[in-house]
Amino acid sequence: MNTYRNVMEMLVDQKLDEMWDTLDCCKCDRCRMDIIAYALNQLPPKYVVTKEGELYARLCELNNEHEIEVLIALTKAIKTVKDKPKHD
Repeated sequence: MNTYRNVMEMLVDQKLDEMWDTLDCCKCDRCRMDIIAYALNQLPPKYVVTKEGELYARLCELNNEHEIEVLIALTKAIKTVKDKPKHD
């Protein structure tokens, strides 16, 4: 049985991992999830069903235009969550 996946989720998570140690914000699990959710809401989903589809979609997403879109969405998300965290 095939399952579907949003490749954009993997890309956002991967890019956030690359940036994580350099960020000046709360790094609790709640804030991380809020950053990811906010960023994903700013980006178009990229669903795939097969492993081949996932690989193709990831290759397409790795071009500079999409990488910049992911970085912009993450930057906005980090600022938003840092300015108004959902905890004390």
